[in-house]
Amino acid sequence: MKNDEQEENVDAALEKAWGTRALAFEQLKGGRNSRVFRVSCADGRTVAAKAYFRSANDRRDRMGCEFRALQLLRKEGLRNVAEPLIADAERHVAIYSFIEGAQASSTAISQDDISQVLDFLRTLKRIAASGRAADFPPSSEACFSIEALFDNLNGRIAALRRAAADEPSLARFLEDELLPFRKTAEEWSRAFCRERGIDPAVEISEDARTLSPSDFGFHNALRRPGGDLAFLDFEYFGWDDPAKTICDFLLHPGMDLPAGVKQSFFSGGLAVFSETPKIEARVDAVYRLFALKWTTILLNEFTLDHGARRSFAVGASGVWSQTAQLEKARRFLGQAMNEYRNFPCHDQRT
Repeated sequence: MKNDEQEENVDAALEKAWGTRALAFEQLKGGRNSRVFRVSCADGRTVAAKAYFRSANDRRDRMGCEFRALQLLRKEGLRNVAEPLIADAERHVAIYSFIEGAQASSTAISQDDISQVLDFLRTLKRIAASGRAADFPPSSEACFSIEALFDNLNGRIAALRRAAADEPSLARFLEDELLPFRKTAEEWSRAFCRERGIDPAVEISEDARTLSPSDFGFHNALRRPGGDLAFLDFEYFGWDDPAKTICDFLLHPGMDLPAGVKQSFFSGGLAVFSETPKIEARVDAVYRLFALKWTTILLNEFTLDHGARRSFAVGASGVWSQTAQLEKARRFLGQAMNEYRNFPCHDQRT
């Protein structure tokens, strides 16, 4: 039985494309921008269906981006991602092959898992170098210079300051904690860039860029019954800076990686992108800035459009809390403030 508009849209998409109907829906744990279902079809197939959020304030084509990215990766021979099956632009739903497995971030992470992650990044880099993805756009909020990252942070903080006019607790957090650290982190980063001969205004060259899922980590991976990983969520896929790819993996609040795992990924990531000029120094220069960006991302729900998107993603029975997100952001920023002078892997690199 279909319970809401998204399930009706999935059912209609299946009937239009395959002439079959949905018999049962199971909403799965998904991201913050969409709803994902396991769907049992009348023709015996089991598929994954994804309903994408739409808003007049956010024109990004998440469905088109993800479907096209998976078409590319499957064409390139990858089988650790879902097969794209149906894209229904009218209803803004897509159907993918269903991958059996448990969320990887809920299980112990091994060295083999890190190796699989690095192999995946290495494959994306190979595809990028081949020229076969030249027509793909930049990933969502890609920053090819450090100055562009400063601008991105300024825009995000400005949106939060507007929201804080009606949220005293958010206003206090911004004024007492986030904005002072923003000033400290920028000063440190600019001084570090001067010392290392990095011009924050200069974009990395096109041949130094890579393809990236953008939101990449064990939080978006499944451990299949045989132990291998499958990678999910390509809504923001595109060209990006390898330094961002490395920082985002290390910082993502959806994961709580032990120090040894972080060190293993960091060392391996530098090896994958060793041809990128000054990659280690550039990661060091932007790490604290991306920590700030992730703090602002955790506070997205205070802004009108992101709150609506979150409500869509959790569904009628879901619950999300601005208060909980503010506390999570405070803890996350506290960790970043504690380590801002020393990159988390610093002691093991020297």
